[in-house]
Amino acid sequence: MISPLPTPYEWVDGKAGASIPLDDRGLNYADGAFETMSCLSGKIACQSLHSARLSLALEALRFPHPEAIAQRVFEDICRCVESVGHSGTARLTVTRGSGPRGYAPPDSVSPRHILTLFPPLVQAPDRQSCGIAQIRWACQPELAGLKLLARTEQVLAAQEAAAQQWDDALMLDAQDHVISTSRGNIFAFFGNQCVTPDLSRCGIAGTRRQLLIETVLPQLDYVVDEQSITLAALRQADAVLISNTVRGVVAISRIEGQHLPESTLPERIQDALMQQVASWVAR
Repeated sequence: MISPLPTPYEWVDGKAGASIPLDDRGLNYADGAFETMSCLSGKIACQSLHSARLSLALEALRFPHPEAIAQRVFEDICRCVESVGHSGTARLTVTRGSGPRGYAPPDSVSPRHILTLFPPLVQAPDRQSCGIAQIRWACQPELAGLKLLARTEQVLAAQEAAAQQWDDALMLDAQDHVISTSRGNIFAFFGNQCVTPDLSRCGIAGTRRQLLIETVLPQLDYVVDEQSITLAALRQADAVLISNTVRGVVAISRIEGQHLPESTLPERIQDALMQQVASWVAR
């Protein structure tokens, strides 16, 4: 049994602690991946989705035996979460571990995993205003969709949103296609059709995005298309939603100076998504 710590709870490689060596490759080269997860009464919601995405990220980074690493890490962190009966948010970071100076990873590595637990999110507005970030998503198809440690574009977009007093910032790619916001994935609704950006060249494919595409929206009789979408098209939508693990879904109420239509759609989809997440916790 792992000894509880004062909130936030923190573990490094399954042992209570909050420090890592200065030669950690995640710290020095962003050589790793992370997952942000929701927990309820000591259980991780959508655990298999997070584990599968982590495995894909480690494979893209050419970690040895990525699937086995992801499985071992999740077995460990599940014990940690269960030991304190956590309800709230969990941040898991997996790095390649310690290594000598230089970009090239060593032949022999010992991956390191870091788990931090946070209390539930304080209630926030369910509708948000968005500006357009000047920073663009960099195109890198080999790494697209994965939640890697290098999040520079989102850091700058979030900084810009704060400076402009927006709730969030829409982020485009170099071809002016909408990809995401600084915090989550985008869903635009046109009647019974839903369009979510194609993330084959950049962006992060969220686990809640996956649930919405594969289960929640089809059950609500929406036809979902993953395709490129321009800002001009987004402005014509009946409703635009942002999805992420911590918030579920929230509506975009305004894009720069343009107010989007009021709708009960966000609440309907949020309820359906939360029911789906709860079913995963109960498995």
